[in-house]
Order: sequence, then structure tokens, then C-alpha cells
Amino acid sequence: MSYEIYYDRAFIKVGDLYVPLVNQGSNNCWTTSWSGRDIPEMGWQVLNWKRRSKLLFTEAEVRDIAKDYEEISQSSGTCFKSRNRSFKDGEFERWILCGLKSARTIEAYISYGNSLYILDYSSTDIHNWPTYSFNTTDSFLELMASLEDSPELSIKFSDSRQVYRPRRERNKGAGLADLAEYFVLKNGDADSAMYFCKLTKYGFRYTPYHTSGSVRKFKTEKDAVRYIEKYKGLIRLRGSDFVPEKIIRDAAQVA
Repeated sequence: MSYEIYYDRAFIKVGDLYVPLVNQGSNNCWTTSWSGRDIPEMGWQVLNWKRRSKLLFTEAEVRDIAKDYEEISQSSGTCFKSRNRSFKDGEFERWILCGLKSARTIEAYISYGNSLYILDYSSTDIHNWPTYSFNTTDSFLELMASLEDSPELSIKFSDSRQVYRPRRERNKGAGLADLAEYFVLKNGDADSAMYFCKLTKYGFRYTPYHTSGSVRKFKTEKDAVRYIEKYKGLIRLRGSDFVPEKIIRDAAQVA
């Protein structure tokens, strides 16, 4: 049986409106990772099946959307929270509504190292589906105005599988958040740098911004080198050539 798996939520808050964005994929669709492994296909999609041209919704409209998808889930049995595990009665509606509580602004997502795009898939030719990048609320609203006649729109992150969120730093009182300088793992030069965030099941996550809250930080260069040595044998890090780089906060950030 074919069904949709809903992996994650990343709602966007625009004033008092919301973009109900989720990460989903069919259980029957697979793709190949950079390491050659078959992995589930995943992608970002706005929950706007009734109005494909609409991206922004009020809280009341999101609650109606959640009810609609709950009805679909229960009547069709094709909405799953993981492979082989379907949503129970009322669970999908609650899962969607939790996205309202964790919604973040466009500026916040960008500050974490994400890239955002509007996808116009109005054309019947998949090769003629343009994307438009935006990094502020104002630029997003300007794009929305210019695309008001497009019948089918959606939003996606550059990473089709994950979204960057700020790391929870332990011992925050005397931890990395208070250090005047720390180390990160960097790969590449200034024009094509990637900063290591974390290991994942299928590889690793990175961001082009060392200021992102998702970047893994180390108190000393020795700690950074020790981490590289510990995981250098994994295929997920082979050929990545990450090296420690010192980051010095300015006085305003430390104060």
C-alpha cells in the first residue's frame, strides 16, 4: 500500500499569518545518497491542497487545515508518522497544530543557516518549474505579490531532508555561549566554505554560515581535533577534510 510519511514540520510565521510547511515523502519513493545508499525520498510541501496558490493562512485557517488532513488520515489510512506507523485517531491533527507553537520567522530560519525558496509548479512541464529565493519577510511578501496569478505554489528549504534549528547548549551559564572565542570545523575556502553541524544517519549536516546556531562548537582546538580523529573513519566524513577554525566573537556579542 502506498502512503505518505510526514517526517517534520517547519512552520513559518509572517506577522500574524503562518505558512504550514511540512517535510513528507511517499513510502514507495527512494533516492540515492552521495555515498551510494538508497534512502527515502523526502521534500518540503505547504499544506495547501485545497488552495494550491495560497501560502499564508490565519491561525483559524491552519486549524481548519489540520481538521481536513485529520479526516483524510482517518478515512484513507494513508498518512503515517513513520514507516509502518500510521497516525492514531486525532494524532495527525494535533501534530499539525504543534507547528503553530514552533513557528519561526523567515529571518530566524535564515540566521540558523537555512535557505528558502518559493516554488512555482504551475507549468505542466516539470523542467519549467522556477524557484525564487528570499531571505526576509519583506522579500517574501514582494515575491508573493508578483506571483499572485500563479495557480500552484509551494515553499521549500535548500536541504530537502532537514531544516537547521539552533542547538541547545548545555551548561549555558558557563558554556560556549559565554566564550569570547571558540572553534568550529570548516571545509573549503572563503567562497565555498561549509561549517559542520552534526552527524546524521545518512551523512552530516553543514551550513555556509559560521554564525549559525546549528554549527557545532568546541571550547579548544584540541577538542575539535579529537572529534575529527574520532569520526574520520566513517564514510560520512571521508573526503570532507574538515579542519578546526577559531571564531572570535566581538565584544558586543560576548557582553
